Amino acid sequence: MARVLITGAESGLGLALLRAYTDAGDSVSVLCRRTSSELTPLAPDMHADVDVTNTAAVYRAAAAMGDAPIDVLINNAGIMIEDDIDRLDIAAARLQFEVNALGPLNVALAFRRRLHIGSRVINISSRLGSISDNESGDDYGYRMSKAAQNMLTSNLAIELGKEGICVVAMHPGIVATEMTGNQGTPADEVAGDLKRTIGGLEMARSGSFLDRFGEEIPW
Repeated sequence: MARVLITGAESGLGLALLRAYTDAGDSVSVLCRRTSSELTPLAPDMHADVDVTNTAAVYRAAAAMGDAPIDVLINNAGIMIEDDIDRLDIAAARLQFEVNALGPLNVALAFRRRLHIGSRVINISSRLGSISDNESGDDYGYRMSKAAQNMLTSNLAIELGKEGICVVAMHPGIVATEMTGNQGTPADEVAGDLKRTIGGLEMARSGSFLDRFGEEIPW
């Protein structure tokens, strides 16, 4: 039985990941901003009202959760606010950076003491954060925040790799959630693919940017 921590598990992909791991008999803890009717019965170890951008709240949750080791930490909490060069909102871009890039850093640092040799840290990223794969422009705030998150993954892979901890960025693809207007692959299918790939990760792949099937994506 693995011990898993998932952020942003109240809906969408996070909720689907929670279902995938609990269905497999794993012990799952969640950090979320709010509860939901679907989340509550699935997550006995649920810490609500935790905004990943609020460092104090994240550390309080970490202290409340005790010292049990974490085998898989999934930084899933994130937001996307569409924009283009003619309707760019700097405040919205800043918010996306705080949630998508600084949020995972807050969580990784707060729970670092519970990670161990063989733990896996998964930052749910996006192909839109790839600099070399950008052919369409637009979505400035989201793209920049995910590119910054990818650098976080690279840094953590170097630093935590010294402790035997595997860190990767993963692009789930277009998932049928509220964020995408329910367009894309069903969240439960994506969660199953991610879980299988995460379960097969080895240290040699730490520092990689992968899709949900484990194929590498250019930075």
